[in-house]
Amino acid sequence: MKSLKTNFWLDLFIFAGFLAALQPRMTGIAIHEWFTLAATATLIIHVILHWDWVVGITKKFFSNLFHVSRLNYIVNFLLFLGFITVITSGLAISRSVLPAFGLQIDASRTWRGIHNLSANLTLLLVAVHFALHWSWVKNTFTRLFVKPFQRQAPHSQPQPANAVSMKNAGTL
Repeated sequence: MKSLKTNFWLDLFIFAGFLAALQPRMTGIAIHEWFTLAATATLIIHVILHWDWVVGITKKFFSNLFHVSRLNYIVNFLLFLGFITVITSGLAISRSVLPAFGLQIDASRTWRGIHNLSANLTLLLVAVHFALHWSWVKNTFTRLFVKPFQRQAPHSQPQPANAVSMKNAGTL
């Protein structure tokens, strides 16, 4: 249950962070860059937590593997490439992070175009990834947030009115 909670909250944080990072005008470039750099750490943690799955599916990819697992693997691999491209191109056009470390790269329009295109394509892949995992999201949400409240509700069955009246009549 603990790893389920960890995965859920980490995934939710990554998803929300990615959506927020897609709006640099909302946060400003400096916050966008630093926030994205911090989000990179959560992505690394996510990959580490799921490394056994990556290795297992990689070994079975060309053998008798269920088709959804292959699709999932391909989407995840493309997501990984997308995030690497977004991060690399983001660093190439950085106006806050790299200068803070004393580095200056001459950002060209090409890097900016690569950054915008890869961010948009990665957003599409995140949507596909989310759709592929929808049942897990729904089931995990229910397990973590709905069922605990259902267990706390009283389980007593209401008695019919005439049974209550008869019971009370016998005690008088």
